[in-house]
Amino acid sequence: MSEGAGARAAKESHLFTLTAPVAVRSVDISLGFPSIKLPQARSGGPYQGLAVLLRDGHEPIGWLEVDVPATSEVSGELLERAYGERVAPQAASIEPQASQETPPQALGDSDESAYVSHVVTTCNNARLAVRCVGSIIASQCGPFEIVVVENRPAGSNVREALSSAFPGDGRVRVVDEPVPGLSRARNAGLRATRGEIVAFTDDDIVVDPHWVASVRRAFARCPDVSCVTGPILPAELETPAQVLMERFAPIGTAFVRRLYAVDRPPLEQPLFPYTAGYFGSGGNAAFRWDALVALDGFDTALGTGTSARGGEDLDIFIRLLLTGQQLLYEPSAIVWHPHPDTMDRLSREVFDYGVGLGATLTKQLVAGPQRFQLVKMIPRGIGYLFSPVSRKNATKGPDYPARFDRLEQLGLALGAAAYLCSRWQNRRVGGERNPRRNRSRLH
Repeated sequence: MSEGAGARAAKESHLFTLTAPVAVRSVDISLGFPSIKLPQARSGGPYQGLAVLLRDGHEPIGWLEVDVPATSEVSGELLERAYGERVAPQAASIEPQASQETPPQALGDSDESAYVSHVVTTCNNARLAVRCVGSIIASQCGPFEIVVVENRPAGSNVREALSSAFPGDGRVRVVDEPVPGLSRARNAGLRATRGEIVAFTDDDIVVDPHWVASVRRAFARCPDVSCVTGPILPAELETPAQVLMERFAPIGTAFVRRLYAVDRPPLEQPLFPYTAGYFGSGGNAAFRWDALVALDGFDTALGTGTSARGGEDLDIFIRLLLTGQQLLYEPSAIVWHPHPDTMDRLSREVFDYGVGLGATLTKQLVAGPQRFQLVKMIPRGIGYLFSPVSRKNATKGPDYPARFDRLEQLGLALGAAAYLCSRWQNRRVGGERNPRRNRSRLH
């Protein structure tokens, strides 16, 4: 990647340069700039910084970071002045990609007709599952169902907690998938769904109030699109580890609408479609049911809960694109996710990320339809991994701890063995049912 491309990528994203704890808020500037009075941070002390997601209605504009004064109140005048000086010029300077942009369109009644099935995966965490399901219900704008997949059913009280929280709501169902693995859980949810669109998220995520409307609008606006993803934004930045995580992996946080297809490769993505992070993540991904079933769902040799530790989302995006289908990154389809809050948890997350990426690339090298082209990309991939101006590294900053880079690289190096081990374990467990089965479609 050239230095200019890396700079543009960093500009499209954001860099949290503030010192933790940082309060996270969202402001709709079409309603004005309110003063924000902050409570004490989770640590018991005052917030040092404020990160504000600026929006114009449902459309995100960018992040605004400001220091918090001793009064713990940030005035609306300060926010408006900082917006005019920093965010507005930056947003205007991002060059549109005409061939990959799709124009915004008002949400019409016809956009609300699609039946959306939401799949939420959990591992015996009733509190988080209830919170996630509640946020999905609150964001609804049309016909829907929610399928919660319990991937640790022994001793689970998730079913009882959901029945208590949403009594008599037949739109919320629970299915069990006793074999561990995120891909297996998602495929179990896929088998149980009835909708034309299947949207996946995880139990620790809270969806934005505009999320469902944005997903519906995206599919209605782009009938040829098979998958819609969106930003996964930090629910909190209370600790140094959470701020570092945002600098390590700002997943899908560029607020530019992008349409991806293999016959129109983005010039600033030289490793397309194998570069992680551009397309979003499986925690915020919606598919047309037919398209996902045609791919036989998620690869059960990948994902959390397997030796591969992750990579199932990048794998499904790659496979979808390589079959000639289109993926839309929709910046208004926002979900909120808590980052690891300790350095030990962050270390595990960074290492697992490297393993999952290495496992996914190994799969593509072993069995991918374009494995020979991928081999040719290896020198570029090494350059991308170590270049300080690549999109991967441009948001980290000079004080980013080198030990996290080493952990990620170690995980990446172990990814090949992890994938082969996971495939062997997957075969021992036995093949899973095809997602096409046991499906009653809605008409």
